[in-house]
Amino acid sequence: MSIGGAGKAPSQRSDTASGARGEARHEQEPASVLKNARFFRANQSRAEQWSSLETYRQIRRAIDGHIAGAERLLDVGNGGVFHYDTSLAQQIVGVDLFVGRPPAGPDAHISLRQGDALALPEPDASYDVVLVSSVFHHLVGGDADATMANIRQAVSEAYRVLEPGGRFVVMESCVSARFFALERRLFGSLRRLARTPLMRHPATLQFPAEVIADIIATRFGDTVTTPIPVGHWILQFGRRWPTLLTPARPYLFTAHKA
Repeated sequence: MSIGGAGKAPSQRSDTASGARGEARHEQEPASVLKNARFFRANQSRAEQWSSLETYRQIRRAIDGHIAGAERLLDVGNGGVFHYDTSLAQQIVGVDLFVGRPPAGPDAHISLRQGDALALPEPDASYDVVLVSSVFHHLVGGDADATMANIRQAVSEAYRVLEPGGRFVVMESCVSARFFALERRLFGSLRRLARTPLMRHPATLQFPAEVIADIIATRFGDTVTTPIPVGHWILQFGRRWPTLLTPARPYLFTAHKA
C-alpha cells in the first residue's frame, strides 16, 4: 500500500542515514502524500477487491511463498491491511504513515505503527524479512527523477533494518519501457490533475521491472525478478479494469542482504 499521513500532518521529508553530515535529503511531494491519505482512508473496499480478483490471489500466493518462516517481518506501507497469510510469520510489524490505530482485534503477533518508508523508525539489523508491497509507485517526488531517488532511499532503508542474510521481498506494479517513456512525459500533467477534484486517485509513477530490479540490485546485489500471473481483471487508479486494457503488470522482486 502507499505511504502517507494519518491523524496529523505527515512528515514528507527524510534525512538519509548520513543526512546529519549534509548529504542529500529525500522527500515525497506533500500534495501527493495528502491525496494518498484521503484516498486510502475512503477506499476501504480495496481489501475486498484484492480478495475477490484472481490477479490479487496470485499476488498473495507469490508473497506467501517468500515470507514463510519469517521470525520478524517488517511490512512497509502496510496501511493496516494484510494481503498475505499472517500466520506464516512469527512476528509482524506494519509501518505506514496512514496508520492511526490498529484494526479491531489484531492477532497478538501483529503490531502497527506510524512510520516513513524513507526513514524507517526501526533499529539496524532488526528484521529477517522486509516486505514492500505496492508502495514504490506511490513514493512520488517533484518529478520522475525525484521519485526514483525516493525508491532508492526506501530500498536503502530496507537494507539497513535487515539482518545479514535477511530477505527483501517487493511486489510492485510495473509497465513497459515504452509506456514509461510516455508516462514520464505526462507525469507533470498527471500531478496537476491529481490536485483537482476530477481525480480521486493520487498521482503515481510506475516504472519498468528492469528499473526496479536495477535499483534493488545496486544495494543488495543479486536480485530475482518474477512476473506474477494475472487474471482477467486488474486495479488501475483504484478501479477495476480488464487486464488486457491496462499497461501495468505485477512483479515480485527478491534479494538477500549479504
